Formats: sequence, C-alpha cells, structure tokens
Amino acid sequence: MDLNMRTESERQEAVHGFNGGVKTYDNKPDYPEELINIIISKVNLTAGSKLLEIGSGTGRATVQFADLGFEIVCIEPGINMIERAKTKLKDKSIEFIASRFEDYAEPPEYFDAVISAQAWHWVSQPIGFEKCANTLKKGGYLAPFWNLNLFCLDVDLDRELWAIIDKYSGQVSCMPEENYPPRMESITSNIAGSGLFSKPEVMHFYKENNFTADGYYTYMSGGSGLDITDAEKQACQEELTQLAEKYNGIKRNFHYELYLTQKI
Repeated sequence: MDLNMRTESERQEAVHGFNGGVKTYDNKPDYPEELINIIISKVNLTAGSKLLEIGSGTGRATVQFADLGFEIVCIEPGINMIERAKTKLKDKSIEFIASRFEDYAEPPEYFDAVISAQAWHWVSQPIGFEKCANTLKKGGYLAPFWNLNLFCLDVDLDRELWAIIDKYSGQVSCMPEENYPPRMESITSNIAGSGLFSKPEVMHFYKENNFTADGYYTYMSGGSGLDITDAEKQACQEELTQLAEKYNGIKRNFHYELYLTQKI
C-alpha cells in the first residue's frame, strides 16, 4: 500500500474500506512520543491551544494529545471510526465531526495547528492546503505525519516479506528504500508549491518491532482487511509462519516522518 496522493474514486473506496475494518485498524504501530512532543514544543501548544485533526480514524494519534488541555476538533468521514474513537476518548472534551475535510465548514483563523496522522495523502489538493491556511491563525502550523516501512530488497528477510505482501495485496505502508527520497521531495515540493505554507522542516523517527506471524498478518490486513479468498488468507498465514520461524520473528524498523510547515 503506497502513500501517494489519491484519486477521487480511491478516496471514496477508502472511506468504505476503513469504516468496515475498525477492529483491526488499531493494530497499526503507535506514534513515537518524541514525534508528538516535537509538534507540541515547536508549535508552542499550551493548555487552551486549538488543534484540528484531519482523518482522525479511531483516535490512535488523538489519544496522544488528549490529556494536555488542548481544544481538539477531529474530522473523520468514517462513522464507525468515530464511534470507536469516542469509546476510547469518552472522558475527554473532544469534538468529532463526521465529514470529509473537503466538505468541512472550517472557521477562519481559529486553530493554532492542524495535524494529520497517516491521512494527509487522502485530502484533495489544492483545496486541502487552502482550507488549512484559511482555518489556521496567523503563523499557525500544518503538521502531517506518517509511519512507513522501508524495505532493503538486498536483505533476504525484506525481499521475502515484500514478496508475500505483494502476492496477497497486503495493506502495508511500505516502499523500497530507493523510492523514499523522491517521495520526501514530492511531499516537500507540494507543500512549498502551495504558496500558502513555508518549506517544511522534515524530521525522522524510528521504532523497532519484532512481529509474530499472527501479529504481522493482522498488521498487513490493515483497516479494511485483505481482499483475497479464504484459501489465500490461510496460505498467507502459513507463509508468514514459515518466515517468522526462519528469522526468529519478523523484525521491522518503522520509519516515522513529520513535515512541519508554517502558514505564510
């Protein structure tokens, strides 16, 4: 599963797919505390600061901002996703709005920061940049961030795992290492090219995880599940089991990237 900007039909399909896979969506890796803390410190968020989250999903990133006294508004088109997030954040003062960001009636110059965890690539452009610039206060920040897994296809484990993901259409945010620099340049140039935001400061974070075969199968099923037959699902699990036995687990080093940019 790549993280390139999406077409309109892909966006519509994604809402349906993610909304139907709430139970597995929370099995994705958490975001490093260092990443969250850098957003807070560099944007100078304090109690009472106003934070807008685009594509909040089940609240995986939201929970990491929820106890700090911010006024948080979450935009999410998936009703089931929102209900799951509300359950996790039931004691928090957070507003959830069931909408695509493109259809959200954003208040002008209201928010101190806009964040988007693993979702900014689903937002239509240039309207996404325009709406963010409109709703941010003067000097406010846009902070999209992602986690992805870079594969070195010269390494046996990476090459064999990549083949399984490709064979069974795994819902994994990944790419070969050599494809990452062009991706980073593309996102940077898109932000700066909007004419509404500064050239972003790009920051990187890393977190290791050693999956069991079952754990990786759940992870690669993503929010919408694998769109394959039951026989193929069983074969996929068997191949992952063989891989985990061969390498004493499925070791992955997740790469987290943050693009921090200020409204011009």
